[in-house]
Amino acid sequence: MARQVSGELSRGATGLLGSLYNSLAGQAPAYSIAAGAALVMGQAYAAAPLAMLLTLLGVLTVVYSIFVMARRYPHAASFYAYVTNTLNSWTGFFNGVVYTVFYSIIGVGSVAIAFAYLGAEGVYAVTGWSINPLILLPVPMVLALVPTVLGIRPSIKTEITLTSIEVAMLLVFVALSITANVSKLSPLPFTVQGTLQTSPSGILAALSGGLVFAITYFMGFEVSTQISEEVRDPRRSVPTGTLWATVIMGLLYILVTYAIILDVGYSQSAISNFVSEAEGMGPNPVYTLIGHYLGKPGLILFAVSVLFSVFGCYLATLNATARMLYGMARDGLLPAWLAETHPRFRSPHNALYLSTGVAVATMVLAYLASYLSGYYKPIELTYNAMEYAYAIDSLYYVLSLLLIAAGALRVTSWLGKVAIAIGAALLAMTLYYSVTNIVYLYILLASIVLVIAIELTILRSRLRGIKATTCPYC
Repeated sequence: MARQVSGELSRGATGLLGSLYNSLAGQAPAYSIAAGAALVMGQAYAAAPLAMLLTLLGVLTVVYSIFVMARRYPHAASFYAYVTNTLNSWTGFFNGVVYTVFYSIIGVGSVAIAFAYLGAEGVYAVTGWSINPLILLPVPMVLALVPTVLGIRPSIKTEITLTSIEVAMLLVFVALSITANVSKLSPLPFTVQGTLQTSPSGILAALSGGLVFAITYFMGFEVSTQISEEVRDPRRSVPTGTLWATVIMGLLYILVTYAIILDVGYSQSAISNFVSEAEGMGPNPVYTLIGHYLGKPGLILFAVSVLFSVFGCYLATLNATARMLYGMARDGLLPAWLAETHPRFRSPHNALYLSTGVAVATMVLAYLASYLSGYYKPIELTYNAMEYAYAIDSLYYVLSLLLIAAGALRVTSWLGKVAIAIGAALLAMTLYYSVTNIVYLYILLASIVLVIAIELTILRSRLRGIKATTCPYC
């Protein structure tokens, strides 16, 4: 038997199904619905399903950039490799840091905070008891290290189980909602009249506002690109799995949003009440709707499925983060010990430990920002810490995808360029709304200056020597 190269990931550990489910888990459907339904409805009102449909079409143009790159350049540090191979190593490293440090590691922390918040909210919805969400913070961080260190195969098996449960739960909710509201079925939610606006500018504002929030539902679709070196036939499995996972999630989001509108009603007052309940500190109205149809057992199952969703997202994000660090370290741009793999399980264990540790630090900063903003009660402190972390990581996520789109423009046909340009316009609009808060803009500019300074000093000679980067065994 051939001796494995030190630092090599586990080849052929999963396939198309694993890639598909990893991307599904990264998008966290139950978590997205529970946390984001009111945000979309607050902008688009009864036309929220139309906003979701338009978002899916727009997101698919973004996914096309990833599809093109994943077919050409399978790599553990995908977002670094894609830009390095199409633009240059300086921009590639910049994008690698933007995605890994400022989006993915902060994302790991924000998902852990979300687990704590939604866990406390679920306990309240089921029992009426208020618990301190802070006691739930360590749960995903400790539990996730077991399957991630054991390798990508245990992680994928966990994601398949958890994601299947949450998707099944959401489909049952859709079926029951439609059955109970047959007389209310209407195409209104898929028309501009559903926005409850009369002027063209009002309709456009409602749909674009809904779209900006709806696009966050799909965050995490790309996490399968980072397991390319562990997937059989990565040039086919990864882009295909990512594309179909996005389509499946988009259709599911449209169905669930339509079901919620059916239950709530089409009037502005009914939808406003739903949004107000979601924004308050009481029980999440999505939990209330589930309880209406499935009773206490169904409510418990949904509360658990939301936690499954958050944990699956945490797993997928942590694995992606560690492999980004691993891939850049292998090219000599980060400390060499990050490119080491576990001698038995072939997982990037050092990168996993570092990612977890830095994520803890970002969580502390998010809670500190929440505290300094005047939130002291544990539930309010946690909710706003989650919001701050989420606002920061989504900002860098959009920036990173824009750089991917810029690189993809160089390696596709003119028709592909049109699709990528549409996706880039959607991302640019989202980025604009993300930096309307001047504090976030200053943070973004400061981080850009910091990364460029590191490139021009510490990594100058190394970056000059990198003309392209490839997976050594793909």
